[in-house]
Amino acid sequence: MTHFIKIVHSFSRWICWVSVAALIGMMLLTSSDVVLRYMGYPIKGTFDIVGLLGTVVVALPIAYTQILGRHIATDFMGSRGNQVVRTINNSIVCLLGIGTYALIAWQCSLLGTKLWRIGRVSDTIEIPLFPLVYVVALGCALNCFVLLVGFYNLFAKSGRKE
Repeated sequence: MTHFIKIVHSFSRWICWVSVAALIGMMLLTSSDVVLRYMGYPIKGTFDIVGLLGTVVVALPIAYTQILGRHIATDFMGSRGNQVVRTINNSIVCLLGIGTYALIAWQCSLLGTKLWRIGRVSDTIEIPLFPLVYVVALGCALNCFVLLVGFYNLFAKSGRKE
C-alpha cells in the first residue's frame, strides 16, 4: 500500500506543477495581450485561451491541496468525542468525499465524450472543449485516490497504539 500512496502523492504533486505552468501561461498571455493591444495588435482568442487555462488551474491541484490539508474544513464535529467517534466521523466525511468526487469525475467523462462526439469548440478560435472537461474528470478522479489513501490512513492510524 505504501507504494500506491507514493505513486498517488508524486503524481498529484507533478500534476500540480502542470497547473502552475498553466497559470504562468495565463499571466504571460494576458500581459502580452495588454501590451500588444496598447500598440494596436491584440492577440486573437486571448479571452478564450485564458478561460480554458483557468479550468486547468482550478481542476488539477485539487488532489495536491487535499494532501496538504489546505481545503476549507469544519473541524467542529471532528474535534468532539473520543478517538473512535473522530475516526467514524472522519471516515464518513472521507467516504462522502470519495462518492462526490467520483460522481463528478464520472459525469465529466460522460460530458467530455458527448462534447467530443458533437465536435463542440470554443467560440473565437475554435479550440475543442472536450479535453478540458476530461482534465476536470482527471483532477476529481485523482482526488478520489487521495481521499482513499486518507481513508486507509484513518484505520491504519487507529489500529496502531499512539
